[in-house]
Amino acid sequence: MRDTRDMLLVLLSSLLMLTGCSRRDILDDYPVSGVEISLDWNGVTNKLPEGVRVIFYPKNAEGRKIDTYLSVKGGKVKVPPGRYSVVVYNYDTETVQIRGEEAYETIEAFTGHCNGLGIAGTEQLVWGPDLLYVVRIDDLKIENSEEELQLNWKPKLVVKTYSFKLKVQGLEYVSSIVGSIEGMSSCYDLGLGCGKAGDSPIYFAARGSAGEVTGSFTVFGTSEGVISRAGNAIKLTLAFVKTDNKVQKMEVDITEVIANSESGGSGGDDDGDEPFKEIELPVEDEVKVDKPDSSGGGDGGFDGNVDGWGDDEEVILPVN
Repeated sequence: MRDTRDMLLVLLSSLLMLTGCSRRDILDDYPVSGVEISLDWNGVTNKLPEGVRVIFYPKNAEGRKIDTYLSVKGGKVKVPPGRYSVVVYNYDTETVQIRGEEAYETIEAFTGHCNGLGIAGTEQLVWGPDLLYVVRIDDLKIENSEEELQLNWKPKLVVKTYSFKLKVQGLEYVSSIVGSIEGMSSCYDLGLGCGKAGDSPIYFAARGSAGEVTGSFTVFGTSEGVISRAGNAIKLTLAFVKTDNKVQKMEVDITEVIANSESGGSGGDDDGDEPFKEIELPVEDEVKVDKPDSSGGGDGGFDGNVDGWGDDEEVILPVN
């Protein structure tokens, strides 16, 4: 009886050892390699983001998708061997959102519609993007190695800022100014590394003082295709909401201005490591805002209607 019990114990121990070996073999089927990412922000920005999101997209069955968050300077990641496409971007944006992150071919940055401005019609506009920095790597091979792979990457600012000034008469009759841009990039394809024109105009705020309107707007890095497509004019619109709650608008075709500003570089991946510069748009035409109707009874608030950007109350201001 004792011999039988001893044999059972030996058999049980052997089974446990076999189970342990089997589990170890399964784990060995999914090896990982150490990857250390270093992000170089020198010459990119002096105000560092809070941190970055890093996504490794496998290009074959050998790898596995890795989605993680690192400090702004980078960090260490365990990644199975294989070939990957990689996207890195800062996650601390206020207006920029990300969609389509399931695949390298579909991941895209965009901005939502303007809600809560208190001006009817502005909900049709989308916010301008805030600063988004991106690293995109089309093809990265990670070997099965015990040595850490060192990756040194430099993020790139993919948002451009444009500024303008405009002489305007009659600003004393204006309670608010709503600006918008049509025909420029309101989305950004992180995998392709280029901006894409969306369906909605991009909102921006403008200020009027001492006979001059100044403003600035942001768009995702303009691709050559956006500028050169026939019939795709880039239009700047200013809607002056007057103290009688009527709206006058000024529209300017700035296609040529933008094209000229891009002549030194298309905003693509060959621009080098320098961040995008702020560019002043030479819009110098003087316009005039009509005196409000004294019987209108407007209170000078933010309830002027710019719905549809083409209502009966719209008056196109002359631009010579």
